Amino acid sequence: MVPMPPVSELSWRADFSLRAMVRALPGVLLLFDRNGLILAASGGGEAFFDYSPEELIGRQIETLLPGFSRRGRTEAADSHSANHAEFSAISRNGTVIPVEVRLGVMDGASGDPMLASITDLSERKELETSLKHSRLEMERLRDMLAEKSVKLSQAEEHLRNNREKFRYLFERNPLPMWLYSQETLRFLEVNAAALSRYGYTRDEFLSMTIQDIRPDGELERLRKNLGSTDRDGYQRSRNWRHRAKDGKLIEVDIFSHAVIYEGTPARMVVALDVTERNTTEAQLRRSQKMDAIGQLTGGIAHDFNNLLMIILGNLEGIADEAADNQRIREMVDDALSSVARGAGLTRRMLAYARQQSLEAKIVDLRSQVSEMADLLARSLGEEIQVEQRLPEDLWKTRVDPSQLESAILNLVVNARDAMPHGGTIIISGRNHTMDATEALMHELPAGDYIVLDVKDTGTGISREDLEHVLEPFFTTKPVNKGTGLGLSMVYGFAKQSGGQLGITSELGSGTVVSLYLPRVHEQIETAIVEPPASEPIHSGPRKTVLLVEDDASIRKMLERLLNHLGYEAFAAEDGPSAMALYERLGEIDMLISDVVLPNGMSGVEIGAQITEKQPGLPVIYMSGYTRNELNQSALKDEKVFLLQKPFRREDLIRAIQLVTSCTTK
Repeated sequence: MVPMPPVSELSWRADFSLRAMVRALPGVLLLFDRNGLILAASGGGEAFFDYSPEELIGRQIETLLPGFSRRGRTEAADSHSANHAEFSAISRNGTVIPVEVRLGVMDGASGDPMLASITDLSERKELETSLKHSRLEMERLRDMLAEKSVKLSQAEEHLRNNREKFRYLFERNPLPMWLYSQETLRFLEVNAAALSRYGYTRDEFLSMTIQDIRPDGELERLRKNLGSTDRDGYQRSRNWRHRAKDGKLIEVDIFSHAVIYEGTPARMVVALDVTERNTTEAQLRRSQKMDAIGQLTGGIAHDFNNLLMIILGNLEGIADEAADNQRIREMVDDALSSVARGAGLTRRMLAYARQQSLEAKIVDLRSQVSEMADLLARSLGEEIQVEQRLPEDLWKTRVDPSQLESAILNLVVNARDAMPHGGTIIISGRNHTMDATEALMHELPAGDYIVLDVKDTGTGISREDLEHVLEPFFTTKPVNKGTGLGLSMVYGFAKQSGGQLGITSELGSGTVVSLYLPRVHEQIETAIVEPPASEPIHSGPRKTVLLVEDDASIRKMLERLLNHLGYEAFAAEDGPSAMALYERLGEIDMLISDVVLPNGMSGVEIGAQITEKQPGLPVIYMSGYTRNELNQSALKDEKVFLLQKPFRREDLIRAIQLVTSCTTK
């Protein structure tokens, strides 16, 4: 090892504060002279090179960076600018690491020491192909860094001693930094970035301790951390929460190192704000979880709808066969009621999964809530007071009115259940315009929204439960007091309508549920013609119906029903077999098809191909859930109708009457 030069020759190098500052900074930094002798190293180099900072002092930089030429250092010193290049670094155990080395001259005069910032390029080398789109931004940042480096070099010409150098670097750091006493924990120094981010003045900071910026829940962790920290070592710790002057919580990662400040043991701290990063990661995890649950829920509801369809059709058949047996009729009616309740359950599951069929119309939210006043009063009881605060200039939205009413009723009933001893529910509305930043936080496009707030004065929801309240079957209510599908249904309705659901609550302080719905500028809706009144289904020559349904039991039941209604039904189980059957039949009088089918062809695609050959053909689609296969433009065709499974015989008859009456107009 090459011995260190005498103190008289390198007096500024021996300045402990400067070396400690380099050592405390995050990353891998090496301070070396023009001969390549390492004078100081940051603590991050230990994990990188497997040498401690003390072991690196006095070594030649070529030990770590073979090929780092003397000529390259001299030119960097003479240029008065930053220089950088890529090298292959060698760790103590011989591992070769691709790195980028950035050089900065500490003083304008040639021959003075340089600071090398070393960055591991291993991951970047692997990811450069997928990160091409970020190169322009990296070039812009590189230019900004070069410009700032020039300004830094110019400013350093005016620094006369090591304390001034330290002050400049400390004060200008874009990350919050401070020094605190290890004895009293009181702040000794803070930089401008800390003042800006935390909102305190310098005098306020210097009158506080590091405990004062911690929320109560972090104090015990802080005490344990202080007790376990090496008083002389480097430390990096993640996921701390700090409280700013305005009360907002900031999530930070902390980098710190022991220093001596004016003869006092202290620690220098760099705080990296990770609030936005953590929020984005949490939103992504939540979105992925909700989508996965939604897909599972939708699949279960689809299969359950098919089962209910089979049960419903056979119960109606039994009812016909036992029309004169009152006892059997009563049992069938009870079973039909249970099927209806099961169908309601699947509708709520599909609402959460965003796979229910919606009949969207322009809605005046103020009028809709006002018209629900009697219904809400009956649902809430005398101990609950309801206040409506909806302004006259509230914007309009386009949603399914019946689903909106159900959503409002669910929110109000939840609010009631949160106030077992009575209280007040406030239903308010407001017009709100989201900019890009706020819209990102709500996972919505920027634009205009109507916000319906339902606020209660109840018990509130714990922070732990808030993470799960939108999941299906999760409930905080006692056993047999709730299904856990209320809020999840409202959430699914909001998302499928282009909006969002937000919840704010604390234990003991009540809850506010905010329903965001997109604004529409149209004021009226085109009138919808009601289907004709019921009349005999079909008489005369038997007409042909192509029936496409992948479930064998449903296919058999519908085939039997259509034959009973006077049609000649030809059934297929998927798209390819349906098209082959159609080619054999030549022409048909009506198509009835499930929307979601196996073997690569949906019911909508079948309908498109057949109606291209037979324009004006009556088409009825059936679906347990739509998955957006059937778009709104298709439903605007008078000859196209969507039957939501499970449906009853009279529903099918009405659909047939509607599409066939349109073709005979």
